[in-house]
Amino acid sequence: MDLEDNLYYSPTLAMVRRAPIGFWKTCFTVFGASVTCQPAMATSYVISSPAADATTTGTFFSSVCTIGKVHHFPLYHYVNEQRTVPSFCSYRSIIGTNSNILSFWGSKKKIENESQENVLPKPKKCPRIAIIGGGIAGVTAAKAIANRANEIPSKIVVFEGDSEGGHRDVNFDAREQPVWVAATARNANSMVPGAAMHVMSQRSTLLKIMKDTTREWYSERVEQLRHWLDKELVQFRLMNVENFGVVPPYFTLHLFRCLGPSATWDERATFVTFLKNFLRISLLSGKKEADDRGSYILQLAQSNRHSFLEALHSKTGEKELASAMGLGRGFISLHRTHEGALHAAKEGEIFGERSQILPIEEAIKLEPRIANLPMKSLFAVHRLDDYTANSAIYVQDLVNKIVSMGVDYRCNHSGTIKDIKAIKHSLETKDRDYKTTVSKPLATSASFEGNKFLVTTKDGTTEEYDYVVLAAGVNSPLIARKLSAGDFCPTYPLRGYSLTLYTNHTHERDGNDRMDKGFSSNLLNRPISVDDMYCSSVGPNMARLAGFGELVGYRDKAVDVPSLAPQVMGRYARTIFPESDATDTSALQCFRPMSPDDIPIVGEVSTVPGLFLHTGHGTLGWTVGLATAECVAQALCDKITGVEDRKTFELPGGIVVDRARLSPDRFV
Repeated sequence: MDLEDNLYYSPTLAMVRRAPIGFWKTCFTVFGASVTCQPAMATSYVISSPAADATTTGTFFSSVCTIGKVHHFPLYHYVNEQRTVPSFCSYRSIIGTNSNILSFWGSKKKIENESQENVLPKPKKCPRIAIIGGGIAGVTAAKAIANRANEIPSKIVVFEGDSEGGHRDVNFDAREQPVWVAATARNANSMVPGAAMHVMSQRSTLLKIMKDTTREWYSERVEQLRHWLDKELVQFRLMNVENFGVVPPYFTLHLFRCLGPSATWDERATFVTFLKNFLRISLLSGKKEADDRGSYILQLAQSNRHSFLEALHSKTGEKELASAMGLGRGFISLHRTHEGALHAAKEGEIFGERSQILPIEEAIKLEPRIANLPMKSLFAVHRLDDYTANSAIYVQDLVNKIVSMGVDYRCNHSGTIKDIKAIKHSLETKDRDYKTTVSKPLATSASFEGNKFLVTTKDGTTEEYDYVVLAAGVNSPLIARKLSAGDFCPTYPLRGYSLTLYTNHTHERDGNDRMDKGFSSNLLNRPISVDDMYCSSVGPNMARLAGFGELVGYRDKAVDVPSLAPQVMGRYARTIFPESDATDTSALQCFRPMSPDDIPIVGEVSTVPGLFLHTGHGTLGWTVGLATAECVAQALCDKITGVEDRKTFELPGGIVVDRARLSPDRFV
């Protein structure tokens, strides 16, 4: 049995596996220590060392002996109600005998010129934090919280139900299609702040949804006629969607799939909650309000970019990670009208992003494959400070980092949530023994302090947690409803498609040739966007197209809902990359958690204390996820340490954002 199985401790307390209370009380009383019950764990006691005066402190070590092994761990003194970090600690193992043995060693040290950094506040206990979701939202939140170990020492567990998630290496050299179904692995890999300026919650989007839905329905009916009539009689099929002179439909709404018999009651409820908020926000707010939301999201994106680049530039070994992720800089957005290009360039200037309108000839020099597009007239906007990188590789590397920091990352059955309950929690102490009384689940309208959460996984394990961070992507609203927080999490799955293609060139030849010419080693020297589709490359022989927004229900119910997207995406892929292996069947479904107002939902649910949301990123998880992770970590830290009434989040890059704009309470 290893140390973690026998011992749970934080910088503020030490806990040992439960033995008869009389034994521990007798042994520790001999040395002036006290033993109390630890409420957070039914098998542990807290051991406090003797009080010290203002000028001296003691560093004590205790040994908890089991048959065959003894573990030593530090016990901290408190000076004037503040914890003093010990000057040294040691661990050693001893071969035990047939009985438990306890021994103490003590030493005193004069405190001279003690700096404030060595004195930390004394928290009440070491909390247990469950993070539900092991994609980019969950893993970045775990990293941000773990980085605050000195402020909130805690036990963090990340739950990821997909067996392909997190730990699995992503290898584009092996010409693999992403098998992890999370948006983390199937997105456009574009960390582009410019994308954050496109807000969907506005009146123009409602009109486009109705128009595109009608066009797609009509196109599907015509496609069915094709099987009955001679092809010559149906030259107009797909409403010229196969003609590059026509912009293909982007949005689709399948009301029957969202509300029909294939959907569960909870799924219908989440759609209704999303729709009523989306309609209210889109209809009642004008362009000024939409631009204001875009500006707010862009602030998050700018902080996100700062955090990402700072980590790459400040740590050893991160250059290799940047190479593995296919890090690229610069982005070219293509527009069919000059007015569209002017608007995109103006947006960049307003929000402080460098952008310039380029003649199409100059854009082709930056990315020669633009010349493959057959549109008669295109206008280009070059955004110089947008970045692309492989988000799946980044998350996989981040999983390794948080595991090394002590975070427990669970996959497959042990990471699949079967049930979760918010419960009232009361303590009854009798003869210093520990008892837990669990009452009925949390009522919808009631709120109270000291919630506990019972998390049951598919393997049958049930554990208790003090706090829950809900970062489960498209499943977040369904889980929120189990915790009576559905109104605070009005997100809904937005289906898109991702098509990963490969060329036939060898890795070494193709990449080196491009670098010799001053280009990126990636297949695309500059990522591009055209007709609301993003095309990026994070490897020498691969590229990915991603786009479309379809409201068709939840993932397991929507796999058979027809769509024009694979056909459209395959056609663009074969045109831009004629030497690739792109086919329509290469397009994979990708579901993103869409917020009604485009802004992520981050913070504590007011009616369920201890429940924090980190979801609703939509198509911008890779664009803003690192920044919002800092927000949820700050909110959780404030909750644990008792800090109240902070109005803003202070983010990397010197960016300060209003907390209320992210709060789940804004929808209630």
